[in-house]
Amino acid sequence: MATVIQFKRSSTQGSSPTTGDLSLGELAINTYHGRVYTEADNGTASIVEVGSNPATLTVNDAYSFPTSDGNSNEALITNGSGQLSFTALPSSGITTFTYSITSTGTSISGADDNANTLQYQAGSEQVFINGVKLISGSDYTTTSSTVITLAENAVSGDTVEVVAITDTQNLVQGFYTSNTFSATTADQVLSSNGVANKAIKYVINATHASAGTHAAEVLLINDGTNAYFIQYGDVYSSSSLFSLSSDVDSGNMRLLITPANTDTTVDTFQIRHS
Repeated sequence: MATVIQFKRSSTQGSSPTTGDLSLGELAINTYHGRVYTEADNGTASIVEVGSNPATLTVNDAYSFPTSDGNSNEALITNGSGQLSFTALPSSGITTFTYSITSTGTSISGADDNANTLQYQAGSEQVFINGVKLISGSDYTTTSSTVITLAENAVSGDTVEVVAITDTQNLVQGFYTSNTFSATTADQVLSSNGVANKAIKYVINATHASAGTHAAEVLLINDGTNAYFIQYGDVYSSSSLFSLSSDVDSGNMRLLITPANTDTTVDTFQIRHS
């Protein structure tokens, strides 16, 4: 009669063994998920998971993947320290509306061929008919933010395209931070990025309810061990609201801030170079 060999096992959803449950080289199985575990020891004992349906996933001890899916059209990004997460992709803020004309008329509005409803900022649009760029005020007028009125009729068979700014959001979405510092403690973290970002340009804006506004630009670089920065273009309405410093800490290049007042709000836009 065949011998059945069984490993330590659990049928409980989400259950996994501890280092006290296994010896080095021993296996355990969660039969609910079909996951296999063993103990590893590189000087510190830990449980590692092997299987086709892992609860967590780390690659080469360098990248840790999220444990749940993101939203539609989101992408994975890294924090520069091996932690991956989902984030929305930045919008270009520009949309091309295409209308295949089926009847004679001068009004362009509503849903286009791709079911996108016309929306634009007057003065920031471009209009083309059969590939020929029209001149605003002569060939067409911006009747409203949802209607383009042509000076001459478009006829059946024509194609009208409206290239429009539809979104004024930050075009480097994801490279924006906003922090409110409740204390004036020295060297609080304003921004932290992996040292793989060798250079970052910041536009910094600080505001305070009674002390006004302070804006500046900063260039920050690192050599893997130390960080160096220059601050320039300072302008403020009353007095300086912050001072800055920088360092490299645990593999991250950091820009540090010392607010002059409590409850100072600081936002940054960043351009990163690797």
